[in-house]
Amino acid sequence: MTLCNKAALLVLFFSMPAAWAFHIDTLMRVVEKDTEYLEITGEHEREYIYTQLTQVITDKNGEIKERPLNPEQVSSWPIIVEPGEIVLNKSDKVRVRITRNGQQQDNDQVMGLAFIPEKVSGKPAESSGLNIAVGYKAWLFILGKSLLKGQVTATRKDGYLVIDNMTNKILRIVPMGCSEYDKEECRGALISLPQTRKQIDVTDGIRSLDIYLINDSQKKVKVITL
Repeated sequence: MTLCNKAALLVLFFSMPAAWAFHIDTLMRVVEKDTEYLEITGEHEREYIYTQLTQVITDKNGEIKERPLNPEQVSSWPIIVEPGEIVLNKSDKVRVRITRNGQQQDNDQVMGLAFIPEKVSGKPAESSGLNIAVGYKAWLFILGKSLLKGQVTATRKDGYLVIDNMTNKILRIVPMGCSEYDKEECRGALISLPQTRKQIDVTDGIRSLDIYLINDSQKKVKVITL
């Protein structure tokens, strides 16, 4: 399944349905320590919730894709999520533990953690990719131990702003100076995966790009003036 339809930059935004069956404290978690947590809270009736992990990969053409993890290979998964199945009543709070499985790897990784509910009757709730009708998908950014290497560049070309992240790190990119435009690219940060390219179709109002690491320090590593 292609995650971003030929877009090599992961843009994090989520449309909100009319009502959620339960609540999750964040849709994005940076996993820098050996253990991190998400918290879910029951909102209405009792529900049975199971989790599903997927891995985001970049192929040789720079395409971002998402693939499920094989349950038979759990020993090689980058992380372990516990509990994998949850019974949630109204107002219940459950901490979901995300544990690094083995030693910290060199490279950054991205994983999707879906919380998929079933009603008491056992009938699965309908879902549609990122916009799960009564569930959620959180993105987990698992940081590697390698230092930043490579360059991130941006150029204007044929009416687009082309951003190339030729580094080994997941970066947060903040467009500056385009608040007058009602575009997603101008309203928040973009998360850029290593060795990927993104084209933004609004360029005139963007004056510069602030580039940050996504670790706890949130260190600014570069400013690109356009």
